[in-house]
Amino acid sequence: MHTSVALWSHPRSMSTALERSFMERGDFKVFHEAFAYVYFMHEERADIPHKNPDPAHPRTYPDVREMMERARPERPVFHKDFPYHALDHLLADPEYLLGQVNTFLIRDPEEAVLSHATVHPGVTREVLGYQQLARLFDAVRELTGMTPTVINAADLARDPGGTIAAYCDAAGIPFVPEALTWSAGERAEWSTWSGWHTDVTSSSGFQRPERKYRFSYEEAPHLRAFADYCRPFYEHLDRFRIQPAMEAAQ
Repeated sequence: MHTSVALWSHPRSMSTALERSFMERGDFKVFHEAFAYVYFMHEERADIPHKNPDPAHPRTYPDVREMMERARPERPVFHKDFPYHALDHLLADPEYLLGQVNTFLIRDPEEAVLSHATVHPGVTREVLGYQQLARLFDAVRELTGMTPTVINAADLARDPGGTIAAYCDAAGIPFVPEALTWSAGERAEWSTWSGWHTDVTSSSGFQRPERKYRFSYEEAPHLRAFADYCRPFYEHLDRFRIQPAMEAAQ
């Protein structure tokens, strides 16, 4: 059975850029937010813009899990998702969590909340994802007795090579420098949520997200309250972030 690397994050965290890098590697089968079908389509817990579901995609937690696990005999698996999509299911399934390498990516909510509201003006606190991300991190840490790998989007934008090298080393997989860049364009894996990924679709490598937001905190004070709510969860995980490889060697 090949390895499975899970990237757990929250929306607007540069997670799709990291996923795009794994697509470029070519040695992993990559799954894009497969558990979102549980939250948005099967259980219908919230509405979301830019949704174009694949009618053939599995929608229940057991079926989504099985789909990804079925790929592992053939090749390693990388799946990127947000814990809020299936948190109760994940916490009740320690076997699944123990059977993979769980890694985490965070971005400062000061930026991520405004970025989220730009794409989804009706964003609610629940789908920002920080609280659920911290809960899963703590659960994995307790379950394994080890601190999971955490990287920060600021490091990924500033030093993609060093950050990905450190990430791969921590995950126990080879670092592939050639996968730091790619050809711009839409990927079939993103078709369900294509409106969310315009930045990475137009990119050819890791770059700092542009701060072109639809709202400001002054104009939308409820977003300020959202960012303040998310900050303790962000800071909790940020305490454990690994440093890019060159910095860690200094």
